[in-house]
Amino acid sequence: MLTDQELLKVFAWLPYRENWPIDRNQKEDNIENYYGSLIKCLTQSKIFDTYFSEDGGLGNYLEFICYPFGQHAYDGNAILVCISLCSPIAAYGQTTLHKTNNSIGWSFISPETIGSIGDPRLKSIEKEIIKTIEDNNLKLIDKVFAARQLPSEVIERLKNENHNAGTQYLHGLFQKTD
Repeated sequence: MLTDQELLKVFAWLPYRENWPIDRNQKEDNIENYYGSLIKCLTQSKIFDTYFSEDGGLGNYLEFICYPFGQHAYDGNAILVCISLCSPIAAYGQTTLHKTNNSIGWSFISPETIGSIGDPRLKSIEKEIIKTIEDNNLKLIDKVFAARQLPSEVIERLKNENHNAGTQYLHGLFQKTD
């Protein structure tokens, strides 16, 4: 998937290779130009509704919560999708979404939930998400890869960030900051 050196770059919010078109350290980081069609596919679907929860402003990834279409308020299972801004990597898994007019809540996926959708109502959504990921030449990480232990220096650095609880590759690949 990625070499150890490339992974260390991603964990540090750097492009995994010099020719990667998105650089989180540049004023014009190119997110919209590179991922614009993917964002549109996931946020303007006729099959499901989406809450676009992380646009890269405070993170090194894009985050979408996809749930059954036509639900103004929603309390149930959903699919959380993470797209790396530092490499061609993506992950998805089932989560629970609580959405009202005044609030929204969900939890981040765990390595054990990567690629696992147990709710049959979400299967058509999963199929569309996988197609979108494939159409954008992204590689899905699997549970084994997501569960690998981060290097100790990465774990130590993540401890200082408010939204980065965890010690596994999943947590190093998809980080937020305040």
